[in-house]
Amino acid sequence: MRKVIAVDGTFLTGKYRGVLLSSVAQDSENHIFPVAFCVVDKECNAAYEYFFEQLSSIHPDSVELCIISDRHISIENGISKFYPQAHHGFCMRHLAENLRKNFHCGYLLHHYYSASKAYRIDEFNDHFQQIKDNDVRVAKYLEEDVGFHKWSRAHFPGNKLLDFPVQTSKKVFHTSVKMFQTSLKMYDVLTTNIVESVNSMFLLEREFPITALFDAINRRFAQKFHERRMQFLDTPTICVPSVEKKINKNATFGNKLLVHPIRQQVFSITGHDAVAKVDLHNRTCSCREFDLDKIPCPHAMAAFRVEFGDQYVTSIYDYASDFYYIDTYVNAYVIEINPMPSEECWDVPPELVERKIPPPSCEIQLGRRKTNHIPASGEVKKKQNRCSICKRTGHKRTTCKKRTEGISNSVVA
Repeated sequence: MRKVIAVDGTFLTGKYRGVLLSSVAQDSENHIFPVAFCVVDKECNAAYEYFFEQLSSIHPDSVELCIISDRHISIENGISKFYPQAHHGFCMRHLAENLRKNFHCGYLLHHYYSASKAYRIDEFNDHFQQIKDNDVRVAKYLEEDVGFHKWSRAHFPGNKLLDFPVQTSKKVFHTSVKMFQTSLKMYDVLTTNIVESVNSMFLLEREFPITALFDAINRRFAQKFHERRMQFLDTPTICVPSVEKKINKNATFGNKLLVHPIRQQVFSITGHDAVAKVDLHNRTCSCREFDLDKIPCPHAMAAFRVEFGDQYVTSIYDYASDFYYIDTYVNAYVIEINPMPSEECWDVPPELVERKIPPPSCEIQLGRRKTNHIPASGEVKKKQNRCSICKRTGHKRTTCKKRTEGISNSVVA
């Protein structure tokens, strides 16, 4: 798994409310890999500190770990306390919504997104300069208040070997986690979309009591693990399909580039009015895609063609990270997610038997319970139809009552 964890919370809609905190990662096929789930009263310092304290017992703090979230202050406090060495990045989409709301700069967001996704510093600087030229306030906010390293791939501080330990489920955590040592792209997860997708998966289950909620989470991911475990057992390719597709695309593009050797295993690649330098010994390219993605870029493909000749095709996989191998993907889902046994089979520690758990505090609020999606800050709502006859929203002219009344009157006349 990528050692990039996305963290977010979603409101429960049952009798006692509360918040479901989730942390998820991604596998080499960009599938959601669950890490931990926890139910708390509300999103606050105490809740997130408890969550990250338990999470640290499964994933110890390390400089290789990256945690992506929105800018909730309680998340920042929890990470700084229990993960001081880990890199904390902000969700690119949430940050864009804050810019839209606070600075009314929607016309600059395409430069912001391009700067965030840029691989090279010079490419980042070009787009950020456009932001600075148009609105100095936005540029100052992104540079000084937020910090480039919090939202920019080009300024991300690390890209190293990762090692997730084998660990069985504990306490509030509902899945067993097994990770494998591998090199991988560290900062291609720029949003919390993966964890918000998990929230959407359990839209109905959020009304359930806590035990039923966790049973539903258990069953859903147990099924997913089995499906993914069986999916690629007989696959003839070396890498997962999405990476094989990218390798073929890069190889086709690389065939159109000119290669000029500089010294042993170092090449100058020319094409499309751009020049790149590839170092096969260090597995780097000046475009930085090879460095960060750990998949040979088109420039590296062109260098392989000259360096290895007839062995060009097989050499590609020697330079791709084993993180993308089919074997690595299948091994990630070797551990089964077992169901919770019946209560009479529980082996409860004595200290937990004596513990008294009070019922959750429940503040009764006026009005009907809200169960629909609560839009995030700056989230754009769907545009409503406006009738061209009565000028009201919610319907169109073909279904307008005034139109039908006019037609019936004309028939009578």
